[in-house]
This record gives sequence, structure tokens and C-alpha cells, in this order.
Amino acid sequence: MLIEGDNYHALTCLNYTHKEKVDIIYIDPPYNTGSEGFRYQDKRVLNKFPDGTEIPKDHPLRHSSWLSFMQRRLSLAYPLLKPEGALFISINEEEYAQLKMLCDHIFLESNYLTTFTVKVRHEDRILKGDKDYHETTEFLLVYRKSPKFKVIKRLQDNTSIANYIYQIEELVDNPEKLTLGTKEVSVFKPGEYRIVKTEPSADNLQKINIRGSLKEGNSSGRFHMKYLEERNHLLGYLYKVPDIGDDKFPYRYFLTRSSEKNANGFYFQGVPQNKKDVKEVPYPNFLDFEESFNNVGYEGGVEFRNGKKPVDFLKFILSIGTTRKDAVILDFFAGSGSTGQAVMELNELDGGSWQVILCTNNENNIAHEVTYPRLKNVIQGYALTKNQRDVLFEVNLNAKLLLNNAPLQMAHDTYFSEAFTRKYDEVKEEVRKDKYVIYGITKKQNQKKGTHESLVYYQTHFVGSHPVLAVSDDDKRTLAQNAGYLLALAENTLTEKEKTNHYQIFEEKDKATAVYFSEESTEMKVLAGKLARMDKPVSLYVFSGVHACDCETCFEKIPNVTLKTMPDTILEVYKNIYHSKPA
Repeated sequence: MLIEGDNYHALTCLNYTHKEKVDIIYIDPPYNTGSEGFRYQDKRVLNKFPDGTEIPKDHPLRHSSWLSFMQRRLSLAYPLLKPEGALFISINEEEYAQLKMLCDHIFLESNYLTTFTVKVRHEDRILKGDKDYHETTEFLLVYRKSPKFKVIKRLQDNTSIANYIYQIEELVDNPEKLTLGTKEVSVFKPGEYRIVKTEPSADNLQKINIRGSLKEGNSSGRFHMKYLEERNHLLGYLYKVPDIGDDKFPYRYFLTRSSEKNANGFYFQGVPQNKKDVKEVPYPNFLDFEESFNNVGYEGGVEFRNGKKPVDFLKFILSIGTTRKDAVILDFFAGSGSTGQAVMELNELDGGSWQVILCTNNENNIAHEVTYPRLKNVIQGYALTKNQRDVLFEVNLNAKLLLNNAPLQMAHDTYFSEAFTRKYDEVKEEVRKDKYVIYGITKKQNQKKGTHESLVYYQTHFVGSHPVLAVSDDDKRTLAQNAGYLLALAENTLTEKEKTNHYQIFEEKDKATAVYFSEESTEMKVLAGKLARMDKPVSLYVFSGVHACDCETCFEKIPNVTLKTMPDTILEVYKNIYHSKPA
């Protein structure tokens, strides 16, 4: 869905149609750098004093004006998120500090999750030669709506034996014995044992430094803290402790520090018996998307080199924002439409039913010349100006996969099947950085196939002659006659089937919306007959100026119809917004 118009007004409409319906909001607002090079002007709000004098780049008023611009929009965006929803904002260092304070105020500091540092360009790619420091990174601010948001962690392969490279040889038959707690411990002094480093094997040991949370986090750490910490002055001593740990060995080796410079000791652990194949671990707050940002100019088949965000970067954001396959995504600084392309490609890849709402103005014809053409290209397909590679399958290699390669064979059979070889010019596989990767290649000048998604294009306009707080009866009539698409949007019935001088009908597979916007009741029976023949639930909105008896007579006996009045409910939402946050 593409909404053309000022995003403040679009957000006002969405407060009626999509309150607490959005799973993820992603925005890439103007960075307020003072640059004039972007289609979506970066010097966004205020650049001159009333007397025409230029406002200096470092003047507080410039930050204040930008913050006011953002505050109004973020305040309108907040109610749109579901309680389990999340907000992601791309920003650079110009306004990062101010933006975080603003978000702490609107979303609460307790709902701040993290700031990702994102590498966007190579160290040698200098944008401006007059800067003292070269910017290679930007930031991604992340907030949740409430504690109901569930943090999504990355899955890490837990079957790797790459770190199990140590063997310990005991060089004496009768080492010193020591009773520690209930355990009889063998003590090997320096020269009485040898630690051998060898090839990874499930029969070997892993060396683990006892520090931080490990000191209290498991039985080995606790044993070391209770009995061996006080013996840490005995450098290079090896202790063999029976009946501890969860590996196949009936003992565990502990090693004191090797010199005064070292603070901590170590223990040696075998492969755990109950080890899961994968485990959840937090994402690092540094992301490297340099390669994607370098190639972003070619995405979507439109020319928009400055400020464009890569589709892979946006897919990553969506992947850590929700696990739902029917999620609703909002981007009210849509720019070139990258978020729309990311959502449509995800739907094609995993068979989901994601919805995306994009809002942009038409400043410098960006909506008409960039955003809409790009979305149309993605849906219908377009000719590439550079070879494009899509990653279809990727997995970390480990010993388990090498011993049982059935999952790899299954992936190979799937992505080298006719369905994918017909879609791409070439399908390739390779091993790189310990990963097995299958990717599809669409060659330069060839047609990238479309996703065949649907797109609805709206434009916002002012109606009526008075401010919302002083609306007249004539204004209500005008709003009623123009509110059909807004109501259909609220009901998620976007396909218009019929429009007359009295009513509109919108339908989807499982539901419908009807709007009777005329003051005259002459066509009510005609509409009632059409709704009665539908085998799906119908939300019917009737102009509040129509006599109530006429509505009851025509519609009360139709079981699949739920009757609602308008435009009063719309006006109440608008009044609340404009009363507290004047436009």
C-alpha cells in the first residue's frame, strides 16, 4: 500500500484505520545534515531566520526545528504499534543524540532495546574530503512498544567441534592426592603432565577461561571459586576432579594460571552429552552491510543513489522484529520504496502474507518517478543493469552436517529444481567462510521476474472548509462522501468492487465493507439486496445524517451485516489528535 501525501496527514488517517495494528515501524528520516543533494530534502524543516539570514549548521535552532518535525510524527506513530510491536530508525551522528532523547520521552527509556552500529561504506571511500574523520557507519535505533515485545535472537550452530583441540597426557602414575570437599583430587605439578594441541575431534577437550559469569554459572566455575581460587598462586598446577561436568569423561581438568600476569584459571571440558544442535544467542550490536550499501544503486530498477537503503538490510530488520508471517509493516519516510520491495520479496520467499504501508510526499516527483515505478517494477519484473545474486540457502558447516549431509542434499535438490533454474539464469553453490551457500543469479540486461503482489495507491487530500475542531454539517457530508477508501482501509478490504452516487462496496475473499454516504435513503434497499446475497461478513457504514428508522428497516434482518455510523467516529479520532497536537 502506497500513500502519497504529507506523512503527518497520512499518520493522522492511520490513527483511525490502524491503531495498534502495526507490528514493525521502520523509518529512514532526513538526517538534517544540510545537504541539498537528496530527492527527499535533507535540510528538512528550517534553514533560514525570519529575516532571511541562513541558520548556521551548528545552531541549536536547526536541531530544535528538526526535533519538532520528528516529535509530531513519532507521537502519531506510537499508537499505531501493537503492544508487542517495535520501532527501528536509521540515523547518523548529526541527530542521533537528540533523537534518542526524543524516543526515550515518547516510547519511554525502559523500552529502549539497543543501537546497532551499521557499517555502510569502506574506509577508503571518502564522501567529503574536508572532514576530519571519515564516517563509515550509521546507527539503527531500536525501541519496543512495551515489554510484550519478544526479542528475537540468532540461532547459532552448537554442534561444531572446532574448539575441541586439546588432549592432556599424565606423565606420572601416582600424583599427589588432595581432598577438596567430598572429592579426592589428583594434583599434577608442572612437568608431571603435558597439554597437546591437535586436530578438532569429539574425543578432545575444549579450554575455557574461568571468568565473569562462568565463576558462578556452572558446577565447574563454582568448584573453582570454592576450592581452587585460593590455590591460584601455585602457577601451572593441574587438578583432576572426579564426577563433575556433563560430558563423557568421568572427571574434569582444572589448570591454574601460568604466570603472575594472568588473573584467571582454566578448565577443560569435553563435548556435552545433552548438547542441543542449535542455541539462541544475542545479535551483536555491530552489523556489516558495506557490500549491500555499495550495490544499492541498482536495486528496484530506479535511479536513486543517495539515501537508498539495501533490501538485504531491511530484510534483516524485519527478521529481528517479528516472527509473524502476516505482519503489518509501516514506513512513513518511504523514499525509494526499499521497505516495500523487502516485504514483497519475503512474501515470495516464504509464502507469507506480510502487508506494508508506505507513506511519502511527492517532493521533486519522488512518488511518481521513483517510489511507484520501483514498486511496479518489483511486482511486474524489470531489466537489470548489473548482475544480481539472491541468496537462496545458507548454513554453517559443522561435523554433524559433514557426517550426515542429508539436509544439504535436500537443499540442493530443492534449489536446483526446475522451479528455481527456470526463475534464475543460473543457480550456483559454494563454500565460503565455513558456510555452504546456494544462490540464484539474474544476469545484467536480463529480466528480473516479478513477485506478482498487489499494490493499492492512495493520495491524501484536505476536505471540508473548516478546521476539525469547528467542523460544520456540510463538512461532515463532504467527509462522508470521501471516506470510503479510509473505511475500507480500516477494515482491510482494499478491492473496490462498485461505486455509485450513493454507496461503495469493497471486497476481499473472506469479508466485505459497504459505505452508504448519501443523505437520501432511496438506494438503501438496492444495497441491502446486494449485501444479503453475500456469503461473507459485511461491515456497513452509514452516514449519520440518514434517518435511523430507514437503516433499521433495510439492514437489521440481514445476519451477515454489522451496522456502523460515520463520519462521527473518524472525526472524534481527528479531534483528539489535533486538540493535543496542533498541525
